[in-house]
Amino acid sequence: MSVFRLRAAASRLSLLSVGLSVALSAAAQPGATDDDPTTLDAINVKAERARSYTVEQTAAATRLALTPQQTPQSVSIVTAQRIEDQHLTSVRDVLDNVTGVSSNAYDTERVLFYARGFPVENMAYDGVPVAPGVNAGSADASLDTAIYERIEVLRGASGLLTGAGSPSATINFVRKRADSRTLQADASLSAGSWNTLRGTADVAAPLAAEGSVRGRLVGAYEQGDSYLDRYSKKKTVLYGVVDADLGAATTLSVGYDYQKNRPKGVTWGTYPVFYDDGSFLEWPRGFSSAADWTYWNTTTATAFADLKHQFGNGWLLRALASHRATDGDMALFYVYGFPNRVTGETLEPSAYRSRDRGRQNMLDVYASGPFQAWGREHELVLGLSGSRYAKRSWVNATEALAPIGDFLQWNGDYPYPQFAANADKVTDIRTDQQGAYAAARLSLAEPLTLVAGARYSRWKNDTDDLYSGVFRHDHRKTVPYAGLIYAITPVYSAFVSYTEIFDPQDNRRSDGSFLDPVLGSSREIGLKGRHLDGRLNTALVLFDTRQDNVAEADVGKTLPDGLTQAYVSVDGTRSRGFELEASGELSEDWSASFGWSHFELEGPDGADLRTALPRTLVRLFTTYRLPGSWNRLSVGGGANWQSASHATVDGPNGPQGVDQASVTLLSAMARYAFNAQASLQLNASNLLDRKYFVLDEYSNLYYAAGRNATLSFSYRF
Repeated sequence: MSVFRLRAAASRLSLLSVGLSVALSAAAQPGATDDDPTTLDAINVKAERARSYTVEQTAAATRLALTPQQTPQSVSIVTAQRIEDQHLTSVRDVLDNVTGVSSNAYDTERVLFYARGFPVENMAYDGVPVAPGVNAGSADASLDTAIYERIEVLRGASGLLTGAGSPSATINFVRKRADSRTLQADASLSAGSWNTLRGTADVAAPLAAEGSVRGRLVGAYEQGDSYLDRYSKKKTVLYGVVDADLGAATTLSVGYDYQKNRPKGVTWGTYPVFYDDGSFLEWPRGFSSAADWTYWNTTTATAFADLKHQFGNGWLLRALASHRATDGDMALFYVYGFPNRVTGETLEPSAYRSRDRGRQNMLDVYASGPFQAWGREHELVLGLSGSRYAKRSWVNATEALAPIGDFLQWNGDYPYPQFAANADKVTDIRTDQQGAYAAARLSLAEPLTLVAGARYSRWKNDTDDLYSGVFRHDHRKTVPYAGLIYAITPVYSAFVSYTEIFDPQDNRRSDGSFLDPVLGSSREIGLKGRHLDGRLNTALVLFDTRQDNVAEADVGKTLPDGLTQAYVSVDGTRSRGFELEASGELSEDWSASFGWSHFELEGPDGADLRTALPRTLVRLFTTYRLPGSWNRLSVGGGANWQSASHATVDGPNGPQGVDQASVTLLSAMARYAFNAQASLQLNASNLLDRKYFVLDEYSNLYYAAGRNATLSFSYRF
């Protein structure tokens, strides 16, 4: 990076930190010595941090506010404190550290997440479903974490709240709110491997007397290069929210978040890993097939309003509305073929210039509260929801491309193609969803609780595609949900749950027609524990998911556009496995999160499906604040392990296998609190510098990042 770029970056970070900084947390950081006048504040903060890796309640499964122990499904909570401790700045960083979740990617910008063998398609903001990522039918990996209070991962089917959806997981993003009645703020600056610079700021303050109106502003800016040749990125994030007390029992929140990503030197698909004689071609870890002029710009903006009214009898009425806009602009380059070992030739180039525009409007209204029946108190939630998502895309045709030449000497220096001045509209898609849902938590007896509900959903899709034609879909489905929880002791409870699956899909056959919706059922049985007054939660969950019409890649076939992967449907698929998790506080100064998961995914003939996905994952991370005179220092570390996997990849003579052995990734952190406000933190990942493939089922594979580190300075007022 040049001196000019360094100065420019430093200037941006400085302006961001000065313009937005003033700091979160009136309480002091843990770490003050006994004779420090802020000792009492430090103790208060430590008491809050004791619950830093878990939460008291979550409504991720049913809209009912339940403890993790009372939730009859497998759920993980990644709190703001854990995000800070591990320096998890993107959604992919978070999900790659969550129990039972793994990721792979088509290329640098299109990331897919998987849980229990199925793609994670469902996203929600504050419980309201939204369309998946900008560039892939999965949770949006590029989203920055600066604006979220926590990220909840509900594994298994979630049709009760999301309507149409996969039985993998739902990612619920809980936004930060303007909940402070005093001025609080924080700011941070960080520098890391590959010239990565980042600045964040978070300001919360009252906007009216006595705090009846409160505001919060969050900003982040990041720029840097990559371990991949020629790849660089810039990311700008802004978020503002105002909470107003309209009365003693009514609160209105309005907010807006904006994220702009500007990556350059992006890949589109992958690169060949075989010579034309079928032998393996081992590239350096940072090799990229991208041309130096490629880019994939995306912008995501969401405006929302959240109105809550608390009735005197304990009932709550809540209405959430939002408008989400996504825009993409890309110029991409791809190579296909297999180079000659001597000349490096015979590869064919492909270029792509496109824009896309997505808009989604959402509304969710529900009422929840207690009621008396059969001499006991129960809880009920009733709701209506609806959304409309529209997406259009345009493509600029390109003329004949120049030959690649010797690809073994590739450095990204390739002439910019002659794209047509006018773009052709290639897709026009509109998806409407409406639903009505109800759920109840029924106290059947002192140790026995039933959580039951159902959702009626309508899913309608209209697609006009230049290459594949016109398609219309209109599906209706009632999805039941039931969970029975038995309190064995005040600490442990056992549960069993059942729900059905309804998942219309946008995967298509080679003729361009859509596959039928995925149908099936999901069962879970488990044992949960709530320890240390809720400061530590544990769970052991066994699951069994059965589905029909599951999409599998039709190897070697594409849609009529000649580019997009085609699929076939498979009936009789079954995913079985377990998830073991513990998260929270082990002692006064020791927090940890541990997850161990395993699944088996089989087709109707018993053959393994999606073998590119590692079957077993272990996720571990812990932090500990040293005692006595060392109490200003907190240390931590983690280990992520995944089992071996296998993928079928295009070869010169047909599909060839690529094996990836098991992988262990070690991480470490250390934070030193200079005083109650200032701290310095070091994070390091892949300490063993393991070189390994990330595989997928579509012949895409690449080497993951090597050893890297980040140094961060934070100041809190």
